[in-house]
Amino acid sequence: MKEPFSEFKNLITATERYIQELSKSHGVEHLSGPQGWTVMFLKDNQGKEIFIKDIEKRLDISKSVTSNLIKRMEKNGFISVIPSRKDRRYKQIVLTPLGQEKAGKITVFLTDLKKLLLKDISQEDLSVARKVFRQIKQNLEKKE
Repeated sequence: MKEPFSEFKNLITATERYIQELSKSHGVEHLSGPQGWTVMFLKDNQGKEIFIKDIEKRLDISKSVTSNLIKRMEKNGFISVIPSRKDRRYKQIVLTPLGQEKAGKITVFLTDLKKLLLKDISQEDLSVARKVFRQIKQNLEKKE
């Protein structure tokens, strides 16, 4: 039996390779990372005012990384930064029509990805996997 970290590395490598191929075929190749997560977060929260700090918190990234992400996404035409309806001093992040279109494609991409990755895996096995992932994350957070 292979050492668990070797298995984990192989899983990550194979998953990344498949995600690259699948994202390209769905026309979302640049949206399988933070930009894609941001598009989906905005899609799922339409009608609510979303600010840079909300994206920073959701993605668990620093203020400077979030700021660069927002600039890149605005440049790519996926989002617009507009004044808040409630307080003009704050800048709200909204999806553009292109961002809305990409959100639809990402939804299909994620459905297809989930279908393949979870094929023939029982709910019981998924529950065990979630438990193990949570424990690993807790161990990393404790660093003990």
